[in-house]
Amino acid sequence: MSAVTGRLVVWPERCRGCRSCQLACSFRKTGEYNPARSCIDLERDLVTEKTAPMIRALACDLCDGRPACVEACAYGALSFEPVPRIEIRY
Repeated sequence: MSAVTGRLVVWPERCRGCRSCQLACSFRKTGEYNPARSCIDLERDLVTEKTAPMIRALACDLCDGRPACVEACAYGALSFEPVPRIEIRY
């Protein structure tokens, strides 16, 4: 099986802090809904008071080309683009 490559793009201004991405990630990885076991941390900017997903790059394997976090995000704060290498962009 070949490793999936691609770019996970984070649009912080679109994030609403709903944690759907965290729940979907943890369920795909572990079979349980537990944000603490997700590859995603939500961080809040204390100046702007906005929340944005932060991806733990070393833990994310892009879910075989169909990232659960992207599929779960109703606000379009995450997207996946196939490219020849693994990248996470903010």
